[in-house]
Amino acid sequence: MHAPSDMPLKIAYDLRFAHRLGGGSVYTSQLLQLLVQNYPDTQWLLINNPDSQPQQNLIQNLQNLPHHPVIDLLPIRSPILSLRQHLEFFHCRFDADLYHYTHFDAPVGLRQAPLVLTILDLYPLTLPNYCATAKRLYFKHLTKYNAQRAAVVATISHYSKKDIIEHLDIPEQKIVVTPLGFTSDFHPIDNQLLLDLIKKKYQLPPDFIFYCGNHKPHKNLTRLLTAYVRLPESLKQNFPLVLTGKPDGSSRYLRQITERLNVTQNVVFTGWIDQQDLPALYNLASLFVLPSLYEGFGLPPLEAMACGTPVACSNATAIPEVVGSAGRLFDPCNIDDITSTLQTALEQDINNPQTKQTCLDRAAQFSWQKTAQITHQLYQTAAKNRLSAQ
Repeated sequence: MHAPSDMPLKIAYDLRFAHRLGGGSVYTSQLLQLLVQNYPDTQWLLINNPDSQPQQNLIQNLQNLPHHPVIDLLPIRSPILSLRQHLEFFHCRFDADLYHYTHFDAPVGLRQAPLVLTILDLYPLTLPNYCATAKRLYFKHLTKYNAQRAAVVATISHYSKKDIIEHLDIPEQKIVVTPLGFTSDFHPIDNQLLLDLIKKKYQLPPDFIFYCGNHKPHKNLTRLLTAYVRLPESLKQNFPLVLTGKPDGSSRYLRQITERLNVTQNVVFTGWIDQQDLPALYNLASLFVLPSLYEGFGLPPLEAMACGTPVACSNATAIPEVVGSAGRLFDPCNIDDITSTLQTALEQDINNPQTKQTCLDRAAQFSWQKTAQITHQLYQTAAKNRLSAQ
């Protein structure tokens, strides 16, 4: 299909990465919702996994929109990151003006439409010892191949754009930054009954420092625990450290560290939390902390600021782009700096109306509406470039 300039675009959008929690899944689903809602003339071919209930729920919601968008479905059960996916696409046939794939491993067999490729980050390449050599080489070669053949590469921060230019040798003009947003669920909550229920559900202390995320090594939680131990005793007693995250081998290691540091009474491991409870947890927290060594964007601090919660974060990679001057930044490799920053934030930012308003104002600079607008524009540009090249 080759749409004339006065005809609506037909976008093949691969929804299959919206299969788990995490920034990539949130990006894939939230972006699609806003694109379909805001641009009613665009036609869609949604590549989806029919066995994924979240994907099917999203598709049903889109089909029920008042303007009745034109949506065709292409069910493909093969998972991402699989050889079967690439083989199936050699036999896959569809008509579309563009194909948007929201992960690095776009099917190599695709030839029917120009590729819009989203690369969230390059941490397998930039974090030493993060993964095995074979996995790193697979990631690098496939990502570079797909980025070079793509009509446009979308990424979520200027830091990730810099990494893509440096490590994949992609021209700067080919890369478009589409920052993430936050949903309307994340806002200051005045419903004390709801907050009390969530506090009871997770057995939370009255006041606490809050970390939300997984426990992988690059999240730098070992240094966070060590820095937390060095806080004055009164602050540790008044502000326990609450860590969310699915229990795994890294979690067991962190628990061992808390025992070794003799702070088991001051550190709470909530385990897995329900996504719908997250806004209340941000609201209950006295301070949000993100000590990560690498983030392609940094969605949790944005969500925390949208709830009016003070943030103290690493000054590494893309995080300063999100936090700006609204939060306190520290060197994630300097334990003393982490401790000092946490102490200053606890002493000066807690229950500070000015800090709360600064966080809310900063968060307001990001939205999924803006993400969708930039993405729709890059669709238009890519399609126009395709027509002019014919």
